[in-house]
Amino acid sequence: MEITGNLTRFLFGTVRYTRREPALVIAVMNLKGGCGKSTIAVNLACELAADGEPVLLVDNDSQRTASSWLSHGRLPVRGEFMPLENEADGERLVRAAAASNERYVVCDAPAHVEAAALAAGKIADLVLVPVTASGVDLLATQMVVDLIRKARTLRRSETPKCLIVPSKIDRRTDAGRRIDEQVQRFGEGIGPAVHQRTAFVDAFGAGQWIGDFAPHSPAHYDIKALAVAVKRSLRV
Repeated sequence: MEITGNLTRFLFGTVRYTRREPALVIAVMNLKGGCGKSTIAVNLACELAADGEPVLLVDNDSQRTASSWLSHGRLPVRGEFMPLENEADGERLVRAAAASNERYVVCDAPAHVEAAALAAGKIADLVLVPVTASGVDLLATQMVVDLIRKARTLRRSETPKCLIVPSKIDRRTDAGRRIDEQVQRFGEGIGPAVHQRTAFVDAFGAGQWIGDFAPHSPAHYDIKALAVAVKRSLRV
């Protein structure tokens, strides 16, 4: 099958570029859209930058949600739009990450298998997998976890690390209350939940990240907790 060939090429191809320190690459991805991926990528990047670290936010998604957020010029990060549609795009991303002088490179990966496999298999130190409480999201997440484990085997290391991030969670619903139990079955680290909050939507409309739009709000605390978990996973 064509998709199998793409997976083999992107995930199991030889890494020909070596990432230069001190950049740490964080890929935010799932194989299904609508899971809050861009919201997490943008706000996490800004929270890391708020600690005084330079951050590059790379928008790999053709929907350009992160780029739209960046276009207002109000985010404390440098941004680049770098779509992942083919192998040449993947090689360009690898080179960009290797050449980065930032402490962190946060990639908002597109919701399709080839790009996700490339990010996890070639350059990511950590993969965040946002997952909502829907059954469809849970199925897509298992596919991502399987790809990450294959990448570790090929790289003969524990890299990329993985955090499953419950996303757009409403604890008032039965599914929202059970999400923590549901994601335990993946056998990977579980990050703090990012809840369904209107403040995230309003921050996007204002072209601001949540720490500037609504500092010390529940939405901001969600992102601060996630940033702490990311740093712990990366041991920084």
